[in-house]
Amino acid sequence: MSLLPPIPAPVTELSQSALGWDLLAEFLSSYAQSGVGRAWLSAAAPSSNPEWIERQHTLVDEARVLHAAGVRPAIGSLFDPAEALAKARLEGAVLEPEEIRQVVDLAEQTTAWAAFLRDPGDDLAERLPALREAAAGMVGYDLHPLVEAVRAKLLPDGSLADDASPELKRLRREMERQQRAIADSLRGALRRFAEGGTTQEDLITIRGERFVIPVKAEWKRRVPGVVHGASSSGQTVYVEPLETIELNNELVRLLEEEQAEIHRIYAAMTRQIGQYAPPILAGARVLAELDTVMARARFAEEYNAIRPVLEHAEAAQPGLSLKAARHPLL
Repeated sequence: MSLLPPIPAPVTELSQSALGWDLLAEFLSSYAQSGVGRAWLSAAAPSSNPEWIERQHTLVDEARVLHAAGVRPAIGSLFDPAEALAKARLEGAVLEPEEIRQVVDLAEQTTAWAAFLRDPGDDLAERLPALREAAAGMVGYDLHPLVEAVRAKLLPDGSLADDASPELKRLRREMERQQRAIADSLRGALRRFAEGGTTQEDLITIRGERFVIPVKAEWKRRVPGVVHGASSSGQTVYVEPLETIELNNELVRLLEEEQAEIHRIYAAMTRQIGQYAPPILAGARVLAELDTVMARARFAEEYNAIRPVLEHAEAAQPGLSLKAARHPLL
């Protein structure tokens, strides 16, 4: 389901190719910030519904007021969150880190737009009634608790910060200590085996989450331990010395506990998002319409467009009067 409602009473008897409508719609869509806005504008069709037409012109007029005042609403994180939100409301579901990051970015931009509309400043307070009405369904909600709770635990790429929970912080500190102990043990082994020319190079590497050292294939029996594969040439094998096996086992255990804790934290975030699903979706719909309106406002400013005066069908002399009009693509 689209975030934006369909255009009411679309005009079907229209020579779109002769008017260049499709080219105009595609050109207009380039002014949108989001994929949602671009898709709606490129597929837009003329309407014969006078109430809808007047509302759209009023929204664009107010958006031009914002544009003139230097107000640029942030809409770059807009996407259709319906699927992710439906998933978040399922019992036991866990959103992927990127899904969580996208939803939180969207909630943050929704919150910023709602905050602006609540207090746009004295100069704009009485000049945005249509935009305020369009956002009425989201202005009453406060997504700050969700944004702050989740944002504090996330790194920019969606992964978890060390202090996302006390347990995660403890595990990662223990893992760092364990890795240092393994590295010290392997460096000692490298020094011993290097004296006889057994090791291929002074290097510690990882194979299958196990820290290993490279050993010349013909000398692998001289290094007591477990072989974890060989190089593509076959000249080197990667050996986990016996003395580090228990250290590596402990590190693997810590890694498993870390993954379990990460899963628990993401599951808790998913439940939080699920609780805020209705206002997040409402906010996405508001931002989607705002994106198309601001796109049309920027287009109108760039081409010095003016709002048409529409007569009612029952007017005494209905007709069409175009004064100094020009096609924007010609």
